[in-house]
This record gives sequence, structure tokens and C-alpha cells, in this order.
Amino acid sequence: MNHERQSSEGGKLLWSNTDLLWENQESAITMWKTPLMEGEKIIELPTDQRTITRRFTDKAIEFTKKNRDKPFFIYLAHSMPHVPLYVPEDVYDPDPKNAYTNVIEHIDAEVGRLLDTLRENGLDENTYVIFTSDNGPWIWLKNHAGSAGPLRGLKGETWEGGMRVPCVMWAPGRIPAGSDSDQFLTALDLLPTIAALTHSELPKDRTIDGVDISSLLAEPTSPSPRKEFLYYHKRGHLQGIRQGDWKLLKKNKRLKKGEPKVERNYLYDLSKDIGEQHNLAEEHPGRVAAMRQRMAELGAEVEQNAREVWSKL
Repeated sequence: MNHERQSSEGGKLLWSNTDLLWENQESAITMWKTPLMEGEKIIELPTDQRTITRRFTDKAIEFTKKNRDKPFFIYLAHSMPHVPLYVPEDVYDPDPKNAYTNVIEHIDAEVGRLLDTLRENGLDENTYVIFTSDNGPWIWLKNHAGSAGPLRGLKGETWEGGMRVPCVMWAPGRIPAGSDSDQFLTALDLLPTIAALTHSELPKDRTIDGVDISSLLAEPTSPSPRKEFLYYHKRGHLQGIRQGDWKLLKKNKRLKKGEPKVERNYLYDLSKDIGEQHNLAEEHPGRVAAMRQRMAELGAEVEQNAREVWSKL
């Protein structure tokens, strides 16, 4: 069976029965034509996806040791826990009910190895470690996905369950140990914040969407400088805006079966309704109108400053 046929059948199996893939961990090699690349060179095809969380960590540790005497930046983006889920044989739990837990525990152990490296090389008190994610869970994958807890929605949606993610930051002596914050910030804010912490200048020839939240890291109870945020759906469709604790979404909804969809406004006070269960749009028409206007203004600004779509040279 060639790789194309294997990959196609693996894709069908992925959505139909993820438990079977977990029970057959060799599918990490046999069902997917996944390349492992270093720079622009393919170094393994197909790669054994059971090994990549540990191998990515090995590379990060190697880089840390090599650059311990000078400033460095590591962006470590583990492909797990994206489905299909895999772990090394030495930590594998064969029970598919524990699949997601097993993968998360393995990632946790590998992050621990990297933190140990920082400590062993005297870098722990001079390094910021930021651990976060890119989107909410695919809830319908059940034991192969996480949970959005009290949040509404899932990956691919603009409800909070699709957009809001956990974030853990570690910087002994710089971020108070054991502290927490529910202040408003986004991954967009990491660039200007890291620039501020490293006394680096941001480029002047473009608009930077993020804000510097370094003061919030030092004092987690201080207010966030971020006041607004836009919610984009698939294909760059602007669907919502948040201002402080207020969130507005505009969605097309079919009110009755067979009728065309109509646009509806959804307004929530996230300080009181984190699960987005109580639509306040009809009670606050003035706020809805003002937020829609601001959303249109910011959306137009984003479009005006958008870079050209990438094309192959």
C-alpha cells in the first residue's frame, strides 16, 4: 500500500474511530505520510509520530545548552495533543479512555525536562517560560481531546470555548510564584511584551496589534492595558469584538427550518456570564450599535494593513 493510500485511509479512520488508532500505535508510521523537517530538508519520511514530542524537547535542550552564555529565544511548538494522538512506547497506556491524559502527561514530563535544564545551567532566574495553546478543544473527540470547562463552544468557533486558552508563565524572581490573573490579554501581546522585557525595539514600519503587558507579569493584580480584541472566524470573516468585559458576536442563524439565515447579535457580560448563556443584545441596543461600529472600524484597519497573501516563488 503506498503512502497516499495509507494517508487517505488514515484520515477516514481518524474521524470515525480514534480509539482504533490509539490501540494501534504503529499507525504512527503506517497510516500517515508525515515528514520530519530540519530547516528546509526532510530528514525522515514517514516520521514516527510517537517520538516527536521527546525529540522536539531534545532539540530545545540541546539549543539551550549551546546558547546558555548568551541571550536566546526558543519557540517550542509540540504537535501533540493534536489528533491522532501518539506517545513513546515506554510511557504508552493502551487504554484508549486515557489517551488524551496520557499525551498531556507526556508533554508535561518533557516540559519538566526543559525546566530542569534551565535550573541545571543556572538560567532559571534569568528566563521567562510561557506555556499556552492556540485554540479550544475538539470536544466531540471525547477522550482524544480536552475540555472547555464552563466555556461555550469548541475549536473553530468564536465562542469563548473556541478562543480562550490557558496560559502558564514561569519566571522565578520576576513573576510571583503561585499567583494567578484573570485579566484580559492575548497571544498578540507576547511580541511587544518580550520586546519590552529584553529592551528590544519593535519595527516602526508596520502596525503592531499587541500591547506590552510586562507590568501585569510583575504584578498580576494590576489592570491589563489591553482593552479590545477582534474575533475572526474561518477565511478571515470578522465575527465579533470584545471591549473590557463586554463581548459582541454577529452570527447568521436559521430561525426556522427551511428559512434563510438571518444575522443576529449576541451580547454578553463575561464578568458575570463566562459561559455565554444570556444574550443581552435586546437589552442594550446602544452598546450593540457602538460595538458594531467599532468592530467595523478596526476590521477596516486590519484589512488596510494586511500583508499580501503568500504565493510560491
